[in-house]
Amino acid sequence: MKKGIYTSLLLATLSFGGVTVISNHTQPAPVEAKSVLKKTFKVGKTATYKGVSLKVNSFQYVEPGEYDSVDEGKHFIVANVTIKNKSRKSYDYNPYDFKLNVNGNNTDLDAYPDAVDNLLEAGILDKGGSVTGNLAGEIKIGAPNPKLKMSVSYLDNSKNITFALK
Repeated sequence: MKKGIYTSLLLATLSFGGVTVISNHTQPAPVEAKSVLKKTFKVGKTATYKGVSLKVNSFQYVEPGEYDSVDEGKHFIVANVTIKNKSRKSYDYNPYDFKLNVNGNNTDLDAYPDAVDNLLEAGILDKGGSVTGNLAGEIKIGAPNPKLKMSVSYLDNSKNITFALK
């Protein structure tokens, strides 16, 4: 009798334990956060790192106005950016998180051209919040391949989201 019970339990275990479910549904592989830091994005594309999205909507060159002060041989470059907080906590942002990179030289986007409105200021985005504003900096006329970099780590300046401004 005991042998029959053990055999039944063994068969039941093998029957249920041996069931394999096969599914043709595949989920897209998540983009690794580190891969975002290795890519250079185009204007109009969105890059997301740890729940914060950055999009460079547009950029333009602006000639200095009557009251603007720029170095000889330079004009302004202005990038319009949108930051969205899709994370679960608030996100602090600051215009000094952004750098203009030309030939490996990173400079602040801290210009205030008279002809440019809505310059991005520092702030805090709540969960689900977004902000759009302009960043302006000086650039040599004809400078090749400018890039906009946003630092995503206060402790490591090498962690940046990069956009080619072309």
